Amino acid sequence: MRFAGLASIVLLTSLLAARARGQLEREGGATRPSSRRSMPAADDAELERTARLQTILRIALDRNRDVAENQARASAAEARGQAASRLPDLELKYEQWGVPLSRPYDLGSAQTLMIGVRQTFPAWGTLDARARAAAEEAGGARDMSRARRLEVAAQVRRTYATYYKADQELRLHLEHVGLTSRVLELARLNQRTGHGSLQDVLRLELEMTRLHTDVARIEREERSSRALLNALMDRSAEAPLGPPEDLAVVPAAEIAPLERKIDANRPEIATAVRALRRSEALLDGARDAARFPEVMVGLDYWYLPTVPDHQAYGAMVGINLPWPSGRHGDEERAAEQTVRAEQAALESAQNAVRYELHDAAARLDSARQSFTIIDQELLAQARRSLEATQAEYAAGHGDAVGLLDALRSYLQVRIERVRALAELASSQADLERAAGTLAVEGASE
Repeated sequence: MRFAGLASIVLLTSLLAARARGQLEREGGATRPSSRRSMPAADDAELERTARLQTILRIALDRNRDVAENQARASAAEARGQAASRLPDLELKYEQWGVPLSRPYDLGSAQTLMIGVRQTFPAWGTLDARARAAAEEAGGARDMSRARRLEVAAQVRRTYATYYKADQELRLHLEHVGLTSRVLELARLNQRTGHGSLQDVLRLELEMTRLHTDVARIEREERSSRALLNALMDRSAEAPLGPPEDLAVVPAAEIAPLERKIDANRPEIATAVRALRRSEALLDGARDAARFPEVMVGLDYWYLPTVPDHQAYGAMVGINLPWPSGRHGDEERAAEQTVRAEQAALESAQNAVRYELHDAAARLDSARQSFTIIDQELLAQARRSLEATQAEYAAGHGDAVGLLDALRSYLQVRIERVRALAELASSQADLERAAGTLAVEGASE
Protein backbone atom coordinates (compact mmCIF):
# COMPACT_ATOMS: atom_id res chain seq x y z
CA MET A 1 0.00 0.00 0.00
CA ARG A 2 2.89 2.34 0.67
CA PHE A 3 4.10 1.70 -2.88
CA ALA A 4 0.67 2.44 -4.31
CA GLY A 5 0.55 5.76 -2.48
CA LEU A 6 4.03 6.64 -3.71
CA ALA A 7 3.11 5.78 -7.27
CA SER A 8 -0.02 7.89 -7.08
CA ILE A 9 1.97 10.86 -5.79
CA VAL A 10 4.55 10.46 -8.60
CA LEU A 11 1.89 10.31 -11.30
CA LEU A 12 -0.06 13.25 -9.84
CA THR A 13 3.12 15.35 -9.58
CA SER A 14 4.02 14.60 -13.21
CA LEU A 15 0.55 15.60 -14.41
CA LEU A 16 0.58 18.84 -12.42
CA ALA A 17 4.08 19.73 -13.68
CA ALA A 18 3.05 19.09 -17.28
CA ARG A 19 -0.06 21.22 -16.84
CA ALA A 20 1.92 24.07 -15.27
CA ARG A 21 4.53 23.94 -18.03
CA GLY A 22 1.83 24.05 -20.70
CA GLN A 23 0.21 27.04 -19.02
CA LEU A 24 3.52 28.90 -18.95
CA GLU A 25 4.17 28.11 -22.60
CA ARG A 26 0.71 29.37 -23.58
CA GLU A 27 1.17 32.56 -21.60
CA GLY A 28 4.68 33.15 -22.94
CA GLY A 29 3.78 32.34 -26.55
CA ALA A 30 0.49 34.17 -26.73
CA THR A 31 0.21 36.41 -29.73
CA ARG A 32 0.10 40.05 -28.76
CA PRO A 33 -0.20 43.00 -31.05
CA SER A 34 3.18 44.71 -31.32
CA SER A 35 3.48 48.46 -31.55
CA ARG A 36 6.04 50.19 -33.74
CA ARG A 37 9.35 50.60 -31.97
CA SER A 38 10.35 54.12 -31.13
CA MET A 39 13.31 55.52 -33.02
CA PRO A 40 16.19 57.32 -31.30
CA ALA A 41 15.65 61.08 -31.31
CA ALA A 42 19.01 61.69 -32.97
CA ASP A 43 18.07 59.53 -35.97
CA ASP A 44 14.68 61.18 -36.28
CA ALA A 45 16.24 64.63 -36.19
CA GLU A 46 18.82 63.70 -38.82
CA LEU A 47 16.20 62.23 -41.16
CA GLU A 48 14.11 65.37 -40.88
CA ARG A 49 17.10 67.52 -41.88
CA THR A 50 18.60 65.38 -44.65
CA ALA A 51 17.77 61.96 -46.04
CA ARG A 52 21.23 60.36 -46.12
CA LEU A 53 21.38 57.02 -47.88
CA GLN A 54 23.77 55.42 -45.37
CA THR A 55 21.60 56.48 -42.44
CA ILE A 56 18.46 55.10 -44.09
CA LEU A 57 20.25 51.83 -44.88
CA ARG A 58 21.46 51.45 -41.30
CA ILE A 59 18.03 52.14 -39.82
CA ALA A 60 16.21 49.93 -42.31
CA LEU A 61 18.46 46.93 -41.70
CA ASP A 62 18.10 47.40 -37.95
CA ARG A 63 14.32 47.98 -37.83
CA ASN A 64 12.79 46.43 -40.96
CA ARG A 65 10.11 43.90 -40.00
CA ASP A 66 10.88 41.52 -42.86
CA VAL A 67 14.52 41.38 -41.77
CA ALA A 68 13.45 40.81 -38.15
CA GLU A 69 11.13 38.00 -39.23
CA ASN A 70 13.88 36.18 -41.13
CA GLN A 71 16.33 36.60 -38.25
CA ALA A 72 13.77 35.12 -35.83
CA ARG A 73 13.11 32.19 -38.17
CA ALA A 74 16.85 31.56 -38.41
CA SER A 75 17.10 31.49 -34.61
CA ALA A 76 14.15 29.10 -34.47
CA ALA A 77 15.85 26.81 -36.99
CA GLU A 78 19.02 26.78 -34.87
CA ALA A 79 16.98 25.77 -31.81
CA ARG A 80 15.34 22.98 -33.81
CA GLY A 81 18.78 21.85 -34.91
CA GLN A 82 19.90 21.48 -31.31
CA ALA A 83 16.74 19.56 -30.43
CA ALA A 84 17.23 17.14 -33.34
CA SER A 85 20.53 15.88 -31.92
CA ARG A 86 19.01 14.79 -28.60
CA LEU A 87 17.69 11.39 -27.55
CA PRO A 88 13.95 10.77 -27.35
CA ASP A 89 12.30 11.58 -24.03
CA LEU A 90 12.86 9.26 -21.10
CA GLU A 91 9.57 7.47 -20.34
CA LEU A 92 8.13 6.80 -16.89
CA LYS A 93 5.64 3.93 -16.67
CA TYR A 94 3.49 2.37 -13.98
CA GLU A 95 1.79 -1.06 -14.07
CA GLN A 96 -0.28 -3.15 -11.68
CA TRP A 97 -0.91 -6.86 -12.22
CA GLY A 98 -3.35 -9.30 -10.75
CA VAL A 99 -5.68 -6.89 -8.93
CA PRO A 100 -8.90 -8.87 -8.05
CA LEU A 101 -11.91 -7.68 -10.03
CA SER A 102 -14.05 -8.04 -6.94
CA ARG A 103 -11.82 -5.53 -5.13
CA PRO A 104 -10.37 -3.31 -7.89
CA TYR A 105 -9.10 -0.71 -5.43
CA ASP A 106 -7.44 -3.17 -3.08
CA LEU A 107 -3.88 -2.84 -4.39
CA GLY A 108 -2.62 -4.73 -1.35
CA SER A 109 -4.11 -7.88 -2.93
CA ALA A 110 -2.39 -7.30 -6.29
CA GLN A 111 0.26 -9.72 -7.44
CA THR A 112 2.66 -7.04 -8.68
CA LEU A 113 2.92 -3.26 -8.65
CA MET A 114 5.63 -1.84 -10.93
CA ILE A 115 7.17 1.54 -11.64
CA GLY A 116 9.98 1.91 -14.14
CA VAL A 117 11.70 3.94 -16.83
CA ARG A 118 12.18 3.34 -20.56
CA GLN A 119 14.74 4.86 -22.92
CA THR A 120 14.74 4.44 -26.69
CA PHE A 121 18.00 4.69 -28.65
CA PRO A 122 17.50 5.40 -32.38
CA ALA A 123 19.17 3.19 -34.98
CA TRP A 124 22.93 3.57 -35.17
CA GLY A 125 23.87 6.68 -37.15
CA THR A 126 20.34 8.06 -37.55
CA LEU A 127 20.61 10.52 -34.67
CA ASP A 128 23.81 11.96 -36.09
CA ALA A 129 22.23 12.14 -39.56
CA ARG A 130 19.22 14.03 -38.19
CA ALA A 131 21.54 16.42 -36.36
CA ARG A 132 23.52 17.10 -39.54
CA ALA A 133 20.34 17.66 -41.53
CA ALA A 134 18.99 20.05 -38.90
CA ALA A 135 22.29 21.95 -38.80
CA GLU A 136 22.17 22.40 -42.57
CA GLU A 137 18.56 23.56 -42.33
CA ALA A 138 19.54 26.10 -39.68
CA GLY A 139 22.44 27.29 -41.85
CA GLY A 140 20.06 27.63 -44.79
CA ALA A 141 17.75 29.77 -42.67
CA ARG A 142 20.69 32.03 -41.81
CA ASP A 143 21.59 32.29 -45.50
CA MET A 144 18.02 33.22 -46.36
CA SER A 145 18.09 35.84 -43.63
CA ARG A 146 21.19 37.34 -45.23
CA ALA A 147 19.50 37.18 -48.64
CA ARG A 148 16.56 39.12 -47.25
CA ARG A 149 18.92 41.74 -45.81
CA LEU A 150 20.53 42.11 -49.24
CA GLU A 151 17.15 42.48 -50.90
CA VAL A 152 15.99 45.09 -48.38
CA ALA A 153 19.25 47.01 -48.87
CA ALA A 154 18.78 46.91 -52.66
CA GLN A 155 15.16 48.02 -52.28
CA VAL A 156 16.25 50.92 -50.08
CA ARG A 157 18.79 52.05 -52.69
CA ARG A 158 16.31 51.75 -55.56
CA THR A 159 13.65 53.64 -53.63
CA TYR A 160 16.18 56.28 -52.60
CA ALA A 161 17.04 56.79 -56.29
CA THR A 162 13.34 57.23 -57.03
CA TYR A 163 13.02 59.70 -54.14
CA TYR A 164 16.03 61.63 -55.46
CA LYS A 165 14.56 61.68 -58.97
CA ALA A 166 11.21 63.01 -57.78
CA ASP A 167 12.87 65.62 -55.55
CA GLN A 168 15.12 66.89 -58.33
CA GLU A 169 12.35 66.85 -60.94
CA LEU A 170 10.16 68.87 -58.61
CA ARG A 171 12.93 71.43 -58.12
CA LEU A 172 13.49 71.67 -61.88
CA HIS A 173 9.81 72.10 -62.61
CA LEU A 174 9.45 74.82 -59.99
CA GLU A 175 12.49 76.57 -61.42
CA HIS A 176 10.99 76.25 -64.89
CA VAL A 177 7.70 77.65 -63.62
CA GLY A 178 9.61 80.71 -62.42
CA LEU A 179 11.38 81.12 -65.78
CA THR A 180 8.18 80.66 -67.73
CA SER A 181 6.41 83.18 -65.48
CA ARG A 182 9.05 85.80 -66.25
CA VAL A 183 8.84 85.07 -69.97
CA LEU A 184 5.05 85.30 -69.76
CA GLU A 185 5.29 88.74 -68.15
CA LEU A 186 7.71 89.81 -70.89
CA ALA A 187 5.34 88.49 -73.58
CA ARG A 188 2.45 90.41 -72.07
CA LEU A 189 4.56 93.57 -72.01
CA ASN A 190 5.57 93.07 -75.63
CA GLN A 191 1.96 92.43 -76.59
CA ARG A 192 0.85 95.65 -74.91
CA THR A 193 3.61 97.66 -76.63
CA GLY A 194 2.91 96.13 -80.01
CA HIS A 195 6.10 94.03 -80.21
CA GLY A 196 4.39 90.70 -79.55
CA SER A 197 1.19 88.86 -80.32
CA LEU A 198 -1.68 87.63 -78.20
CA GLN A 199 -0.98 84.14 -79.51
CA ASP A 200 2.42 84.17 -77.78
CA VAL A 201 0.78 85.08 -74.48
CA LEU A 202 -1.81 82.30 -74.82
CA ARG A 203 0.81 79.67 -75.62
CA LEU A 204 2.84 80.66 -72.59
CA GLU A 205 -0.24 80.53 -70.37
CA LEU A 206 -0.96 77.05 -71.71
CA GLU A 207 2.61 76.04 -70.91
CA MET A 208 2.18 77.32 -67.34
CA THR A 209 -0.93 75.15 -66.90
CA ARG A 210 0.92 72.09 -68.19
CA LEU A 211 3.80 72.74 -65.79
CA HIS A 212 1.43 72.94 -62.82
CA THR A 213 -0.03 69.57 -63.85
CA ASP A 214 3.46 68.06 -64.00
CA VAL A 215 4.28 69.46 -60.55
CA ALA A 216 1.21 67.75 -59.05
CA ARG A 217 2.24 64.42 -60.60
CA ILE A 218 5.82 64.69 -59.35
CA GLU A 219 4.68 65.62 -55.85
CA ARG A 220 2.61 62.43 -55.79
CA GLU A 221 5.67 60.37 -56.81
CA GLU A 222 7.74 62.06 -54.12
CA ARG A 223 5.15 61.28 -51.42
CA SER A 224 4.96 57.66 -52.58
CA SER A 225 8.73 57.10 -52.50
CA ARG A 226 9.02 58.88 -49.14
CA ALA A 227 6.28 56.67 -47.69
CA LEU A 228 8.06 53.53 -48.94
CA LEU A 229 11.38 54.62 -47.43
CA ASN A 230 9.62 55.23 -44.12
CA ALA A 231 7.95 51.82 -44.31
CA LEU A 232 11.31 50.14 -44.93
CA MET A 233 12.60 51.89 -41.80
CA ASP A 234 9.47 50.89 -39.80
CA ARG A 235 8.41 54.53 -39.50
CA SER A 236 5.04 56.12 -40.02
CA ALA A 237 4.30 56.75 -43.70
CA GLU A 238 3.80 60.44 -42.95
CA ALA A 239 6.99 60.83 -40.91
CA PRO A 240 9.02 63.81 -42.13
CA LEU A 241 11.96 63.04 -44.39
CA GLY A 242 14.39 65.68 -45.52
CA PRO A 243 15.72 66.21 -49.03
CA PRO A 244 18.02 63.51 -50.42
CA GLU A 245 21.72 63.90 -50.97
CA ASP A 246 23.18 64.00 -54.47
CA LEU A 247 23.73 60.61 -56.03
CA ALA A 248 27.33 59.68 -56.81
CA VAL A 249 28.50 58.20 -60.10
CA VAL A 250 30.55 55.11 -59.26
CA PRO A 251 33.33 53.83 -61.54
CA ALA A 252 32.60 50.89 -63.82
CA ALA A 253 33.42 47.46 -62.39
CA GLU A 254 34.81 44.41 -64.19
CA ILE A 255 32.28 41.59 -64.38
CA ALA A 256 34.82 38.73 -64.52
CA PRO A 257 36.00 39.06 -60.87
CA LEU A 258 32.39 39.32 -59.73
CA GLU A 259 31.46 36.16 -61.58
CA ARG A 260 34.38 34.21 -60.11
CA LYS A 261 33.22 35.00 -56.57
CA ILE A 262 29.47 34.83 -57.13
CA ASP A 263 29.00 31.33 -55.69
CA ALA A 264 30.63 32.41 -52.44
CA ASN A 265 28.87 35.78 -52.30
CA ARG A 266 25.30 34.88 -53.15
CA PRO A 267 23.41 33.47 -50.11
CA GLU A 268 20.96 31.74 -52.46
CA ILE A 269 23.79 29.47 -53.66
CA ALA A 270 24.82 28.76 -50.08
CA THR A 271 21.20 27.87 -49.31
CA ALA A 272 21.04 25.47 -52.27
CA VAL A 273 24.33 23.84 -51.19
CA ARG A 274 23.00 23.39 -47.67
CA ALA A 275 19.75 21.92 -48.99
CA LEU A 276 21.80 19.36 -50.93
CA ARG A 277 23.88 18.48 -47.86
CA ARG A 278 20.71 18.22 -45.78
CA SER A 279 19.23 15.75 -48.27
CA GLU A 280 22.46 13.74 -48.24
CA ALA A 281 22.33 13.57 -44.44
CA LEU A 282 18.71 12.39 -44.55
CA LEU A 283 19.72 9.76 -47.11
CA ASP A 284 22.43 8.52 -44.74
CA GLY A 285 19.84 8.39 -41.97
CA ALA A 286 17.40 6.41 -44.13
CA ARG A 287 20.13 3.91 -45.01
CA ASP A 288 21.16 3.49 -41.37
CA ALA A 289 17.53 3.05 -40.32
CA ALA A 290 17.21 0.24 -42.90
CA ARG A 291 20.37 -1.53 -41.63
CA PHE A 292 20.31 -1.10 -37.85
CA PRO A 293 17.46 -1.54 -35.36
CA GLU A 294 16.25 0.85 -32.72
CA VAL A 295 16.99 -0.29 -29.16
CA MET A 296 14.77 0.26 -26.16
CA VAL A 297 15.98 -0.52 -22.64
CA GLY A 298 13.94 -0.43 -19.46
CA LEU A 299 14.35 -0.92 -15.74
CA ASP A 300 11.44 -1.60 -13.34
CA TYR A 301 11.01 -1.72 -9.58
CA TRP A 302 8.47 -4.37 -8.51
CA TYR A 303 6.46 -4.40 -5.32
CA LEU A 304 4.87 -7.80 -4.58
CA PRO A 305 2.21 -7.37 -1.85
CA THR A 306 1.40 -11.11 -1.62
CA VAL A 307 5.01 -12.38 -1.56
CA PRO A 308 7.05 -12.44 1.67
CA ASP A 309 10.07 -10.58 0.23
CA HIS A 310 7.73 -7.97 -1.35
CA GLN A 311 10.43 -6.37 -3.56
CA ALA A 312 12.02 -7.30 -6.86
CA TYR A 313 13.20 -5.67 -10.07
CA GLY A 314 12.86 -6.27 -13.77
CA ALA A 315 14.87 -5.28 -16.85
CA MET A 316 14.08 -5.44 -20.54
CA VAL A 317 15.61 -4.83 -23.94
CA GLY A 318 13.56 -4.41 -27.11
CA ILE A 319 14.52 -3.86 -30.75
CA ASN A 320 12.57 -3.28 -33.90
CA LEU A 321 13.14 -5.43 -36.97
CA PRO A 322 13.66 -3.14 -39.98
CA TRP A 323 14.84 -5.84 -42.42
CA PRO A 324 11.54 -7.58 -43.32
CA SER A 325 9.75 -4.26 -43.96
CA GLY A 326 9.73 -2.70 -47.40
CA ARG A 327 9.03 0.72 -45.90
CA HIS A 328 12.69 1.50 -45.30
CA GLY A 329 13.57 0.68 -48.89
CA ASP A 330 10.89 3.06 -50.11
CA GLU A 331 12.16 5.79 -47.79
CA GLU A 332 15.72 5.25 -48.99
CA ARG A 333 14.71 5.52 -52.65
CA ALA A 334 12.72 8.67 -51.88
CA ALA A 335 15.78 10.18 -50.17
CA GLU A 336 17.96 9.33 -53.16
CA GLN A 337 15.57 11.10 -55.53
CA THR A 338 15.50 14.12 -53.21
CA VAL A 339 19.31 14.31 -53.39
CA ARG A 340 19.11 14.30 -57.20
CA ALA A 341 16.45 17.01 -57.12
CA GLU A 342 18.53 19.21 -54.80
CA GLN A 343 21.59 18.75 -57.04
CA ALA A 344 19.55 19.93 -60.02
CA ALA A 345 18.19 22.83 -57.95
CA LEU A 346 21.75 23.88 -57.07
CA GLU A 347 22.83 23.86 -60.72
CA SER A 348 19.69 25.80 -61.67
CA ALA A 349 20.42 28.40 -58.97
CA GLN A 350 23.99 28.78 -60.21
CA ASN A 351 22.74 29.38 -63.77
CA ALA A 352 20.11 31.85 -62.52
CA VAL A 353 22.52 34.01 -60.51
CA ARG A 354 24.95 34.19 -63.41
CA TYR A 355 22.17 35.34 -65.71
CA GLU A 356 21.11 37.94 -63.13
CA LEU A 357 24.70 39.20 -62.93
CA HIS A 358 25.13 39.56 -66.70
CA ASP A 359 21.68 41.12 -67.11
CA ALA A 360 22.35 43.64 -64.34
CA ALA A 361 25.77 44.45 -65.82
CA ALA A 362 24.23 45.07 -69.25
CA ARG A 363 21.57 47.38 -67.80
CA LEU A 364 24.21 49.23 -65.80
CA ASP A 365 26.38 49.75 -68.90
CA SER A 366 23.38 51.08 -70.81
CA ALA A 367 22.44 53.44 -67.97
CA ARG A 368 26.04 54.68 -67.72
CA GLN A 369 26.26 55.39 -71.44
CA SER A 370 22.93 57.27 -71.41
CA PHE A 371 23.97 59.40 -68.45
CA THR A 372 27.35 60.21 -70.00
CA ILE A 373 25.81 61.39 -73.27
CA ILE A 374 23.21 63.53 -71.52
CA ASP A 375 25.62 64.98 -68.97
CA GLN A 376 28.51 65.73 -71.29
CA GLU A 377 26.78 66.61 -74.58
CA LEU A 378 23.03 67.20 -74.54
CA LEU A 379 22.96 69.37 -71.43
CA ALA A 380 25.55 71.84 -72.75
CA GLN A 381 23.84 72.01 -76.14
CA ALA A 382 20.42 72.70 -74.61
CA ARG A 383 21.88 75.39 -72.35
CA ARG A 384 23.57 77.22 -75.24
CA SER A 385 20.38 77.04 -77.31
CA LEU A 386 18.31 78.51 -74.48
CA GLU A 387 20.79 81.32 -73.81
CA ALA A 388 20.86 82.29 -77.47
CA THR A 389 17.07 82.23 -77.79
CA GLN A 390 16.62 84.27 -74.59
CA ALA A 391 19.05 86.94 -75.82
CA GLU A 392 17.32 87.12 -79.18
CA TYR A 393 13.86 87.38 -77.62
CA ALA A 394 14.96 90.05 -75.12
CA ALA A 395 16.32 92.10 -78.03
CA GLY A 396 12.90 92.07 -79.64
CA HIS A 397 13.68 89.43 -82.24
CA GLY A 398 12.11 86.00 -82.54
CA ASP A 399 8.85 84.96 -80.98
CA ALA A 400 7.54 83.26 -77.85
CA VAL A 401 7.13 79.96 -79.68
CA GLY A 402 10.87 79.64 -80.24
CA LEU A 403 11.63 80.69 -76.68
CA LEU A 404 9.05 78.27 -75.35
CA ASP A 405 10.58 75.41 -77.33
CA ALA A 406 14.04 76.28 -76.04
CA LEU A 407 12.81 76.41 -72.44
CA ARG A 408 11.01 73.12 -72.82
CA SER A 409 14.04 71.45 -74.42
CA TYR A 410 16.35 72.67 -71.66
CA LEU A 411 13.96 71.45 -68.98
CA GLN A 412 13.54 68.08 -70.68
CA VAL A 413 17.29 67.52 -70.96
CA ARG A 414 17.81 68.40 -67.30
CA ILE A 415 15.00 66.03 -66.32
CA GLU A 416 16.51 63.31 -68.50
CA ARG A 417 19.84 63.82 -66.73
CA VAL A 418 18.19 63.39 -63.32
CA ARG A 419 16.35 60.28 -64.50
CA ALA A 420 19.49 58.83 -66.05
CA LEU A 421 21.41 59.42 -62.81
CA ALA A 422 18.64 57.76 -60.77
CA GLU A 423 18.57 54.83 -63.21
CA LEU A 424 22.35 54.55 -62.94
CA ALA A 425 22.17 54.41 -59.13
CA SER A 426 19.34 51.87 -59.22
CA SER A 427 21.20 49.71 -61.77
CA GLN A 428 24.34 49.86 -59.63
CA ALA A 429 22.34 48.56 -56.65
CA ASP A 430 20.91 45.76 -58.82
CA LEU A 431 24.39 44.78 -59.99
CA GLU A 432 25.75 44.65 -56.44
CA ARG A 433 22.71 42.66 -55.37
CA ALA A 434 23.21 40.22 -58.26
CA ALA A 435 26.91 39.87 -57.42
CA GLY A 436 26.18 39.48 -53.69
CA THR A 437 28.54 42.37 -52.86
CA LEU A 438 25.90 44.86 -51.69
CA ALA A 439 27.02 46.30 -48.36
CA VAL A 440 24.63 45.61 -45.47
CA GLU A 441 26.76 46.88 -42.61
CA GLY A 442 25.36 49.14 -39.95
CA ALA A 443 22.86 46.90 -38.21
CA SER A 444 23.13 43.94 -35.90
CA GLU A 445 22.51 40.47 -37.27
